[in-house]
Amino acid sequence: MIPIEKNFAKEEEEMMSKICDGFIIVAAVSLILGIISRLIFKPFPFGLEAQAYLQFSHGLLLFAIAIGVRELLKSKAK
Repeated sequence: MIPIEKNFAKEEEEMMSKICDGFIIVAAVSLILGIISRLIFKPFPFGLEAQAYLQFSHGLLLFAIAIGVRELLKSKAK
């Protein structure tokens, strides 16, 4: 039973790492779209203002940081 729990913990860690990487990539794209929208002074794609893209990227980066800190704390607890 112990190997199954260890295997599950490893899979969970890999999944959280992939989610964190995905958040960072989407945040980078959103940040770039927000900067472009701010530079051309009009809504760029999807009719959203620059502020919406920038706030969305901030939120995603905060989630990525929270997931990373959670994983660090879990690894130190072991």
